[in-house]
Amino acid sequence: MSQVTPIISVIVATRNRRASLARFIQAIRSLPKNPAWELIVVDNGSVDGTDELLSDAAKSLPIIIVTENVPGKSRALNKALEYARGEILLFTDDDVIPDPNWLVALHKAALDFPNANVFGGRILVNRDQIPSWIVNSYNLRAILTSEQDLGGDVCWFAKDQYPLGPNLALRRRSLNHGTFFWPVDLGPGTKVPVGDERAFLMQVSHPESSDRLYVPNSVVRHEAGYNRFNITKALVRCFLGGYAAGLIHRSQDQSSLNQDASVLRVAWRRFRFSSSVRELACMLARALGVMAGTLRPFSRTICG
Repeated sequence: MSQVTPIISVIVATRNRRASLARFIQAIRSLPKNPAWELIVVDNGSVDGTDELLSDAAKSLPIIIVTENVPGKSRALNKALEYARGEILLFTDDDVIPDPNWLVALHKAALDFPNANVFGGRILVNRDQIPSWIVNSYNLRAILTSEQDLGGDVCWFAKDQYPLGPNLALRRRSLNHGTFFWPVDLGPGTKVPVGDERAFLMQVSHPESSDRLYVPNSVVRHEAGYNRFNITKALVRCFLGGYAAGLIHRSQDQSSLNQDASVLRVAWRRFRFSSSVRELACMLARALGVMAGTLRPFSRTICG
């Protein structure tokens, strides 16, 4: 294939999810060639034939295959940054199905809004396969399924609001302003398997910044892990999500009591407006996680 310098680098980490990755790659084939793009897939120690799938796909697609055998999604994504050539770095998951207009819409938004540094597209889920107590809760849909649907208009994310992992992008220039990496002690493959996206993005876009753009026509459908949607697993995930949030904010400034209080206020607000007993329990678990993460002895390792 011709070596065209890509405008967008699509970056995916995968580990032993050959079937999901195969569906993703099949959907990638429907993307138009313009804007020019490349797909960087980091095999994070798979033993299920993922290497053969990628080698075969690379014969007809602009795929760069990278290997990172040390477990951890963040380690894999950091490895991918060494190979990415695009001016827009688009991170996604191996269990999404992108809309054919995915990259076109993102590229248009980048041209129309030159002051935007971070982009978040729409993330849709199959609500028919999700328990009603989660579907009816805006909080839990985001926490447990990574759904992000802020409507049909391009708009700026609110203060302290960030894109979610299955569909987030940033301009390369954002990374050029400093040495920023995905936090290797957060995210899948670590003891705290959540919070990695926010910790990464907070390095390049302060919570108070107005440079994060929501792009509704840049759409992926997320085939979430529906097997985790029982109350026990939901409680664990909510606690860990709160714990990660507390750690991240604590790592920003050891002496920032106002910031600590802000994180706790958000947790309390979510708890107060819970609409069912199960959601109430999940939000309580998250609030307890925030408190645990905020009170943990200070560490700089989370955000660089």
